[in-house]
Formats: sequence, structure tokens, C-alpha cells
Amino acid sequence: MPYWLDKPDALSEFTLILKSTPRHGLPIERYEFDKILKLKSSDSSIDLAKLDLLLTEKFLLYAKDLSHGIVDPTSLTSSINIEPKTTEAETFLSELNESPRIKKFLEETQPNDPDYIKLQLELQRLLAKDKTNQVSNIPIETTLELGMSHPNILSLRKKLKSLEYSYTDNGSETFDEELHKTVMLFQEDSGLNADGVVGRKTIQALNVPIETRIVQVLVNLERIRWLNFDKGPDYVIVNQPNYEAKLIKENNTIWESNVVIGLPDFQTAEFFDQMTHIIVNPTWHVPKSIAVDEYLPKIQEDPEFLINNEMNLYVRGTTKIIDPNLIDMSVFTVDNFPFEIKQNPGNINALGKVKFMFPNKFSIYMHDTPMKPLFSKDLRAFSHGCVRVERPFKFANALLSNDENIENSQFYSALNNGEETQLNLPQSIPVYLIYRTVIVDDFGTINYRPDIYGRDALLYMSLISSGLNIDV
Repeated sequence: MPYWLDKPDALSEFTLILKSTPRHGLPIERYEFDKILKLKSSDSSIDLAKLDLLLTEKFLLYAKDLSHGIVDPTSLTSSINIEPKTTEAETFLSELNESPRIKKFLEETQPNDPDYIKLQLELQRLLAKDKTNQVSNIPIETTLELGMSHPNILSLRKKLKSLEYSYTDNGSETFDEELHKTVMLFQEDSGLNADGVVGRKTIQALNVPIETRIVQVLVNLERIRWLNFDKGPDYVIVNQPNYEAKLIKENNTIWESNVVIGLPDFQTAEFFDQMTHIIVNPTWHVPKSIAVDEYLPKIQEDPEFLINNEMNLYVRGTTKIIDPNLIDMSVFTVDNFPFEIKQNPGNINALGKVKFMFPNKFSIYMHDTPMKPLFSKDLRAFSHGCVRVERPFKFANALLSNDENIENSQFYSALNNGEETQLNLPQSIPVYLIYRTVIVDDFGTINYRPDIYGRDALLYMSLISSGLNIDV
């Protein structure tokens, strides 16, 4: 029995919805829109029967794409282990039968993340820009700063104006106070240190073409669709390109911190898991890759390296400590190194004073670090994959006492005794390690971040393979 042909209003409504799919960054060709229009205009009963079947097929596909995304995240790289929630076709069809209002149903199906609407509007804004008349790039050789005069300052003024930053463009080659404030605002929006100095990183951010921004918005709309599920009232979320972690309790942010993530060669993965406990005064079990690739040459060059770094050498798989001075370390290579290296708890321990555990197949966790100066960097990808936290003690308080400013007695007692201690959380809490290069700040402003791991490019190529054909 036909569904759509008996409901001409629903048919017209769904046709209009499909016509607007580019607003979501979805490829209209994927839903055979032209074929639907052709069959709809036919007088043939066979064509109309085909139309009814085609509409149901494309409705199910569109509902799935809109609610969960087009691309399988795990197909992109082994560094992504995200499985979007799925909805059975029968569920979509039963909802459809209960509600003849197709538009209302699909609006309820799409992500309810408020950033999703913001990114849709940003996509339309970018697509409406005249790409044939873009402002020339700012030359990168000269650093520009307050008080100086230079011809490149004219390019800086034009670029900021093209990016819709509001200030008085007086056509001057002098870097005045108003321009300085505008530069600082741009730097804040770009996740850079807002010092008002226009150096290489600021110029690179200013020179990013519109086409790249469009690609970023398209792929981040898809990422939001991947996360279209209820995260619950309590969770930890780490946005890698923004170098930021937050603890949400009862839907309120009770702790946030700058973080350091993995180098491009040691990427922090995207995945979800459950944080179960923290370890105070942790021993660092040096991963084999670091032990043989980085530390073995240093041990061979400097016999005091292990002692100076409060490390011990163990026979692999045992608790037996080996004195490296009694062994000819020069005979060992990457292939035959038979030892494990562990760093004792202490002030120079690479994990700092506390680590936060959510056991996972990537062996990634969050932890303190003695390398505090890294948190003042613009771009903070320096680790071997784990997430270093700038404010770890406050994080422990927030997890254990629900308030970062309430010093948890159990935590500080363990901290002060200097021994490795495991503290279980009152209840496990979800951890989401995500990758969003377009975000919306607290003022509702769209902010862009660099694609540090090249994952925007990977996802965009996959969307193209799925039929995306938006002119960028």
C-alpha cells in the first residue's frame, strides 16, 4: 500500500526538505533529488509506484544521515574509535507513521547541540562570500606590532576587515592602538596568545582561505552528527584542537583546563570511555617505544641518565632491579633491549603527581606534568598521546568533591605521603575525547582551530566520496 502517494502534503514537504539538504552540509545527490522530481511529474502509474518506493528509501537514508552522520568514523584512521548511535529503520518508519509532519520529525532527529545551528548559519555565510574577490594574503616575513609603521599593515587592515572585524580602517601604515585591540580579539578567537603581536602563527591564521573554512564547517557538522546522543549530566570532555578539557556536572562546567595533547607522530585518539579512578604519586612505566627509541641512546651516552632522572632498570616482567653500571649497555639495540624502565614517584616524574585513568585500548590517560611552560604555548601538541592537564589538583578535587575549590582530604593525604595510591571515583564518569576544529565560544562567536592531525582533510575526502558536491 503506497504511503507517499496517499499523503501529497507529506510528499511535498519531504521534497522541500531534500531541496534544503545543503544547509546541513549533506549531498543532495545522495538522495536522488532530480530523479524524485522527474518521477513526481510523471503520469505513469509505474513511475509513481517507483516514486513511492524511492521516497521511502531516501527518507530512511536521510533520517539516518541527519541523525548519525554519513561517514563511518572508524573507516578514516585507526586513531578514531567512535561508533555513532544507530537507529533501526523500523523506528524511523513508526515515527513517520505516527506523525504526518515530516519537517517536525526530522528537526527532532537532527542534533540538538546548539552549535549545530550556529555552524549551519556559518556555512551559509561563507558560501555567500565572493570568492573571486578575496583580499590578498599578508606577507609572512615581517612581524607587525604596536607602534611600528610598515606597508604590510595595510594588508593587515584589509584582511581583518574582510573577516568582518569591526574597527576604523583609516588606511594608515601605522600599527595603532585600535588595530592592536582588534588583532588581540582575532587572536582570542583563533586560540592564540592574545598579545597583539602579528607574528607567523597569527599571519597564518589570518591568511586561511574561505575555501578551507568551508571545508572545516562541513566536516564539523558531520562530527556533531556523530555525537548526536545524550552524554548524560556528568562527563569529561577533551577537545583536542582547542587544547581544552572540561568536567561537566549536572550540565554545568565545574572545572576546565588547558591541556597538552599528542604530537602529530603520536596522535591522541578520538574515543569514549569511562574514568574509574585516579593514581596519586604515580610510577611511570615507560612505554617500550620510548624506552628503546629515546632513552636507550641517552643511557648509552650518559651512565648517570637513569639515576639523574630517578629511573630504575628492571628485568622485563619481574620486579628485579638491575644496576646499569654493571652491564655493557652498548650491546643493546632497539631489537634486543630486554629491560623495562620505570620512573619513581616524585617532582620530576613525567606524569607529575597524579594521573586520571579511563582504561582503553590506546593506553591513553590524563595526567599532571612537571613541564608547566608548555601550557603557555599557542599550539600544545607535545606529548606521546596522553593528555597533560594544567590544573590537575583542581581536577582531582572536582572529581572527588564535586567542587574544584574544596580540597579533598583523601586526595591531599595521599599526595603528601609520597607513595603511589589509587583512589577510586565515587562512580565512573564518561570521558569523551573529541576533535572539533570549529567551535562556538561563550559569546556565540564561531572560532576556528588548526587541523593539527590532518583529520579534517581525511573526513572531507570521505564526504566527497559519499557524494558531497558543495562548491568551495
